[in-house]
Amino acid sequence: MSYLEWFKTEVSPSESGFTVTYMYDEYSGTVLYTKYELNTKLMKGKPVYLMTLCDMGDIIEIIHQKKPLTSEDFNDLNMEIRVHSREQVDNYIGRLGKSL
Repeated sequence: MSYLEWFKTEVSPSESGFTVTYMYDEYSGTVLYTKYELNTKLMKGKPVYLMTLCDMGDIIEIIHQKKPLTSEDFNDLNMEIRVHSREQVDNYIGRLGKSL
């Protein structure tokens, strides 16, 4: 089951990386990915994006109101937020690369 499928999603660049914003009516939630550069031989020149902030309380509350969530559902939703938001960032970066 996809909990996030009916939310509008927007990715925007931030000073330190990217912000993924989820919106539904007047409610919103954000996930921030911060860019890090590693100076190892394997990763030199390849940025790494780590989730550094996740403020999805309003979004989780809306989902819980529409369909009460069990503790297992919360775990699934947590993982879906991580995977879905990262996919949004990766897709955004991919579109940027094609337009360059």
